[in-house]
Amino acid sequence: MSASAPGRGIAGKVGVTLLCVYLVAVALRIDGCYGAEGVARDELPTAGPRVGEPFPAFTLPDVSGARVALHDLAGRAAILAFVPSLDWSAPTKARVLDLAQAVAGRTDVRLVVILTGTAATPRSLTFVREHQPPAFFLVDGEGLTERLGLQVPAPEDGPVALPAVFVLDPGGTVVLRDVRREARVWLQPRALLAAARLSPRP
Repeated sequence: MSASAPGRGIAGKVGVTLLCVYLVAVALRIDGCYGAEGVARDELPTAGPRVGEPFPAFTLPDVSGARVALHDLAGRAAILAFVPSLDWSAPTKARVLDLAQAVAGRTDVRLVVILTGTAATPRSLTFVREHQPPAFFLVDGEGLTERLGLQVPAPEDGPVALPAVFVLDPGGTVVLRDVRREARVWLQPRALLAAARLSPRP
């Protein structure tokens, strides 16, 4: 009995070591599986307005209850970010916080985040309340996302938006578009500000 004890001890240490290595690998994989990149993508060229075209007019409710129209954004550059979910999509939450940090304290650009009606869940609204990003959070229950060709089925019930962003000049014309099929990687906010001819803060 005493002879087998050292063997069990070594096996236990090896098992713990392997478990630790596995957990570190998982953590690194999770941490590295989403983030920002510097190059715009256009994985669905038929969706939404093209660069040089005016963004279609809309009027949508903000989560606060106020209604926001496209013409309310005139006079400043605007970043319109369509997002799948602020409920179950961790990359989308990270993307919104990344954008919020880039525009915080700026008066020369407005950030507008657009969710489909079914994506505006209680947990999504809790995320907005807890973080209070400097942005309008508009709920599209009027088919704008669908008309633009940005609507897809969700993992759960109801449609959601593809991860897409449009940068508008002060007159409402698209100067950059970035449309993706997956939310895991998004365009760096610096590239969005550069497209709007705005300098990033140091």
